[in-house]
Amino acid sequence: MSKSIKLGINYLHLYSALTTILLFILCLPIDAKVTCTGDACAILPTSVQSQLNSVDQALQTQYTDKVLASMAESAVLTSINSSLMGPGIVNRFQIGGGMSLAGQKKEDINVQYQSINFQKLPNVGASISPNLIVAVNLGWLLGGGPSDTEADLKTFMHRFNLYLHGFSFNFAQGDVQKAIEAQNKNVDLRGDITSGGFTLRFHVFDSYSDGIGFFEFSGISLGMGMHYQRQVINVSYDDGKTQSVTIGPAIGTWGGASTFNYNSTITSVPLDVRTGFRMFYLLTFFAGGGTSLNFGTTNLKIERSGPLTLALDSGAIASSLSSEIAALIPTSSLGQARTGTLALDLSGTAQAPNTTNFLIAGLELNALITKITLEAIVAQKVQSVMIGAKIAF
Repeated sequence: MSKSIKLGINYLHLYSALTTILLFILCLPIDAKVTCTGDACAILPTSVQSQLNSVDQALQTQYTDKVLASMAESAVLTSINSSLMGPGIVNRFQIGGGMSLAGQKKEDINVQYQSINFQKLPNVGASISPNLIVAVNLGWLLGGGPSDTEADLKTFMHRFNLYLHGFSFNFAQGDVQKAIEAQNKNVDLRGDITSGGFTLRFHVFDSYSDGIGFFEFSGISLGMGMHYQRQVINVSYDDGKTQSVTIGPAIGTWGGASTFNYNSTITSVPLDVRTGFRMFYLLTFFAGGGTSLNFGTTNLKIERSGPLTLALDSGAIASSLSSEIAALIPTSSLGQARTGTLALDLSGTAQAPNTTNFLIAGLELNALITKITLEAIVAQKVQSVMIGAKIAF
């Protein structure tokens, strides 16, 4: 009912995308009316007051838990899409880094609790996972030479590639907090992101090359791994401004400080198959699909409390109350402002989806020993993009 907090932040630093998505979460409508005290609340009919004090349960089950489920689905996809594997070929070893983003927009949610209605609340999910990546061919690691060595010199271990990834970042350090303070001193962001995992790929059918670089078939490889991602996000916001609010037959303003605490711990065990081909040495196209078993939870707690000013409004009375109840409100009380306090304390939780089926598509640009990889994963309504660069030796 009151306006959502809008933060427009445009950073040029390494973690700009990270901060933007995390603060986008704060744009969700967190203006649920839970506790109303003072003279402003006394002008409300008793039925409306009792509904306000009980609406938090309806908001949690009908809205907050569903948004958290969307967040969990997005977190799963960023976790799966963190290894920058591309077509799955490693000659000796590779090192690099990248950023995985995931998001989705589901249908808006309508929450109804007795005579209180929240219309078209957005159901969105977003997640981000920066990672450093190392990949190695096990045949080369064990002393058997690179994987593109002559066929009669290859060993069975040349069919295996091992991918490792990980990253840890604290928002209280580095450029992110400084960038936030430069844009808006009323926002305080705390928390951290930790991710890590591995994938072991086995080439069921080996790659094939024409020997001159015009065409190369990437073979067909099967990969299985385990990925862990933990996100802790704590945001406080207080700009001293008020937002418009309508509660039953009364309209007014509401101000105050907001705190947002989000925790997500997700473990995913994906199994996927990939193939691809390279043309003229420069460009590689790859595709595949897979499924993942997932474990973990997401938790959210939102608090907002501040001064409230309300006045009975004839238009709001007519639209929110029955004619019998509206007739009991004296005309002399219309338009007289009253003050009080409005507070919100809302929490929710959701489990990670048990399984996630997904499709893979992407391309890789080869420039000497550098590979620039763009990798996309789609799972139902959730999309994830991983972009990064690695050096191949």
